[in-house]
Amino acid sequence: MNYVENNDLLNLAHSLQKSGLNYDEISLQLREKGAPETLLQEIIEKVKSVRFLRKRKTGFLCCGVGVALLIIGCMITLLLYSSGSDIKFAMYGLTTIGVVFTFKGLIDIMGW
Repeated sequence: MNYVENNDLLNLAHSLQKSGLNYDEISLQLREKGAPETLLQEIIEKVKSVRFLRKRKTGFLCCGVGVALLIIGCMITLLLYSSGSDIKFAMYGLTTIGVVFTFKGLIDIMGW
């Protein structure tokens, strides 16, 4: 097979993954198209690596948002406490949202 056919099979695998098929179904579809076994394994590995890179990128973004919310919540809590105001929302609300974003990001980074 030449480079153009390999690229077509890789594009097909990406489109099948975006449509919601799992890796076994993608490999069945590619076998039906006539992909050899060695090329099939290569394509599946590339599709997996692209998916994990995308998840890792969103994971770092979520972690950044979560840490920022935790820092902002801490700063607002300190400011409100020193002025004698109610600190419940800043202390519990922003902290809870920040922790949820951070854990979601960590889960994406680890690839679960």
